[in-house]
This record gives sequence, C-alpha cells and structure tokens, in this order.
Amino acid sequence: MTEQHHTLTERMRILAQGTKYDSCNQSAVCHAFGPDGRCIQLYKTLLTNSCAGECAYCPNRSARDTVRATLTPAEIVKITWSFYRKNAIEGLFLSSGIIGDAENTAEKQLEVAKLLRSQGFTGYIHTRLMPGTPKYLLEEIAEHSNKFGVNAETTSSVNYSEICPNFDYNNDILTRLKWTRDLIKKQRRKVGYGGRIVGANDTQFVVGAVNEPDSEIISTVHKFMDRYALRRPYFMSFDPVPDTPLQNSIASPKWRENRLYQASFLMKDYGMKASDFDVIFNDEGFLADDDPKMRLAYAHPDYFPMDINTATRDELLMVPGIGPISVNRIMQARPILSEQELARMGVVISRARPFIEINGSKQTNLYSFMEVGS
Repeated sequence: MTEQHHTLTERMRILAQGTKYDSCNQSAVCHAFGPDGRCIQLYKTLLTNSCAGECAYCPNRSARDTVRATLTPAEIVKITWSFYRKNAIEGLFLSSGIIGDAENTAEKQLEVAKLLRSQGFTGYIHTRLMPGTPKYLLEEIAEHSNKFGVNAETTSSVNYSEICPNFDYNNDILTRLKWTRDLIKKQRRKVGYGGRIVGANDTQFVVGAVNEPDSEIISTVHKFMDRYALRRPYFMSFDPVPDTPLQNSIASPKWRENRLYQASFLMKDYGMKASDFDVIFNDEGFLADDDPKMRLAYAHPDYFPMDINTATRDELLMVPGIGPISVNRIMQARPILSEQELARMGVVISRARPFIEINGSKQTNLYSFMEVGS
C-alpha cells in the first residue's frame, strides 16, 4: 500500500506502534539497561513501516495492505531532541522497515545517529539493524551508537527460510552477530565503561511462529552466549496478524515467553547450561507454565535439603529464592544462624525454606511440599 499524507503526529504514532514487533512493548517509550543495571528510557520509532521484506509473521511485510508512514532522519532527530530536552527520554531506539535493501536502510539509520552526535547529543542510541547490513556501515554505526545488533527471529536456517524468505540465516544473521560481538569488544577497549556506555550483544526470537520447541530455543540461546557473547535475548510471543501467510496459525501463549526469559536468566546469571533443562521439558521439548528454577529443584530431590553453611556457591544457586547477589552475601556472612538473617540478605524465605537446612533445622515434609508445588 502506498503512503498517504499524514501529519507528523500521525506518522509518529504509526511508527511507534510498529516497533512493538521489535524487542520492545507497544508504547512510544521502551527501556534499555546500563552496565550498572540502571533503566534508560528511550524514544522508539521506525524510520518507516514500508518494507521490501516478506517476513511471514510481520504486519509491515511488503505485500500486506496496511497504512504506511515514514519519518525523515531530520524529523527523527528533531523529535528526539524535543523529548530529550523535556527529560521525557534519555535516548533513542531506532529500527525500520527495509528501505529498498539493508545497505540503504543502514545508511539512513547512520544518518540519524551522526546528525544527533554532530549536534552534541550525548544520550543513548540503540540502532536495530536489518539482516544483511554491510560490515562497513556496521562499523560506522558502532562509532555513534551505544547499542546495535540484528534479530535472529528463530533457531535455524530451515526455520528462518520459512518465515523470512528474503534473507539467509547463516550469512545475513549469524555473520552479523559475530561482527557485532567483535565491534562491541573493540568499542569497549576504546571507551570503557567510564566513557560512553557500550551495550552488550542482544537479539530477538519470535516464539511460536514456526513451532520450534523450547528446548531448541534454549539450546540456541546458550550457543549464542558462547559464540557471540550474547547477553540479553529478547522473546516476542507470536501473534497471528491478519492478511499474512501465518494469519491462521495459533498464537503463542504469553507465559511461554516469560518462562523462556526465566530460563535465559538462569543461563546468563547462574551459569546453567542448556542441557540442565532437559529434565524439565515434556516429551515434545516444551517447558511447563511454572518457574523453571523451581521445576529443576523438584527434579533433583536428592540434592535437598541443603546445609546453608556448608553448601558451595553453585549448590546454593540451585535453591529457589536464592540468587547471585544473595548467595554472595551468604558466602561472606557465614555462619548463618537464622532465617531472619537470610531474609535480610535478600533470600525469599517462602521459596527457599523447603530446600535448606540451618544448623540441623529443616522443613520435615519436603516431599509433601513438592507434591503440592508440582
């Protein structure tokens, strides 16, 4: 569908809504997180929702009849400054439909970032790139953006060819994930965390568009963490869009997305491997709608109850209600004499109690608890 005339406000609304399919929610503001954990508010927009791509799940795909809109680089810069000066945002999240090809699109995105920086903008810029972005443009974008990267969308070249027929998974996605990893490492050596924030490598998976099981997604995330220093995978639950090839497919439940986030945190922050989850997948390779860490505890009753004062760090991390921060506090403060001490360290006692022992004191009916909890 060709673009019709829209006011600036109308185009802003159309393009902000379009980014709900790209690592953020549906509002005009999304969030990034700095290396210190601080939440950073970003104005998010597409350059355009006109797109040369034919991704089967996407409302902006070329063949779909929908309202189209575009903002020029100069307009995005002006809008960003306006929000920034009002303290409504701390930066920009910029994505786009494919404007002819990946190279032309990246040139427009680079123009936005360069204009902002040339005008003295010191806020956060997150540039979400298109599959196939040339390396020379990726290198230039890295010089002006705090964060940049490409979305994998799925787990394999076979799946990718089904939902994104215009692109090649190995070349257009995996090669770019590698380039991004290397450029992030290079930028961090140059500026460090004392200067401009350099965000970690991230990507997005559309959960349920091609019916890949959770076991396959978790295995891919773990592989990406090893190969591409992936720090933050995003998960977007598939929701069929009218007038697309997948319009009659079944939506993926939101809880599945949430459970995958929990599993990814266990790998990222707790050091778990993809194979650790094998015992809690069903026969088809899917997680249950339950906290995967709790499920893992249920699956290993012989590990518990665990003596809070003698268990190793890795053993304590297996206990529901104990995370990386609280386990460090426990290790420094031992011997622990009471649940009250643990609670002051951030332990969620109601979750941890059935799995721990303090000076010989423990919940006596662990197996009964597990039957109820499971």
